[in-house]
Amino acid sequence: MKKGQASIERTSFSARRLKGQASMELLITLGIVLAFTIPVVFLLFTVTQVGYEDTAKAQADATARSLADSLNFVYSQGEGAKRTILLNTPTTMESLTVGNGEVVARITTSDGYYDGASPTFAEISGGTQELDASGLFILEVKAVATGTAPDEEIKVEVEPVG
Repeated sequence: MKKGQASIERTSFSARRLKGQASMELLITLGIVLAFTIPVVFLLFTVTQVGYEDTAKAQADATARSLADSLNFVYSQGEGAKRTILLNTPTTMESLTVGNGEVVARITTSDGYYDGASPTFAEISGGTQELDASGLFILEVKAVATGTAPDEEIKVEVEPVG
């Protein structure tokens, strides 16, 4: 071996070892970053889902209350009264039931069903009505007289518009 040749071999061995060390440091750093990032992302998804369900429950309660208030208002005004309302129901709405002295907005949650209910004193024409629409829609609530003069009763009808 010549004098300069041993020096070149030692330099190339040292350079290869440093490249391997840099690659290993990069992999360790990347692993540590992922170890901290993944649990944080899962936590954010969980918190977001809980907040979304709370919002949907509040919206179901507000839907039932708004429709019940409209039914009661029209009923108290008497025959010929009419009111058109715009309801915004949650996207997870299963059904909107009007009858039996209450309005029930049923939604689907991760725990099962949730019923947002509000009482009414208005009598519903035709018994219980069930609407299966979700999102934004228009309802027309009107008071109609049933029967003849001495036995006349006022009842409320609910009809989707459009």
